[in-house]
Amino acid sequence: MKFYLSSAQDWEPYNDLDTNKLMHGYWQAIERETGVKATFEKDTTFDNWQHIVVDIPSMKALAQIMKAIGKDLVIEQPIDEGNKYPKICVYDDYIE
Repeated sequence: MKFYLSSAQDWEPYNDLDTNKLMHGYWQAIERETGVKATFEKDTTFDNWQHIVVDIPSMKALAQIMKAIGKDLVIEQPIDEGNKYPKICVYDDYIE
């Protein structure tokens, strides 16, 4: 199943993933530790925005992603029709 990857510190969609070290770090950790491929996808409503899409084949792979990132993850259902996939949000910021 495909998910968008986001961060509590750095909301997506992203307009410049080449310079976003935080999200690149998560993306590389996911691919290195789990073998799950992450890809970039252009947003259909805004020209310069991109999403990181992670295709997770199993609950075991999801657990491996949590271990690779080292943070809690929260799965969020899409709240509007503009989102094709649910989000996996990395809880990497203090939220009250």
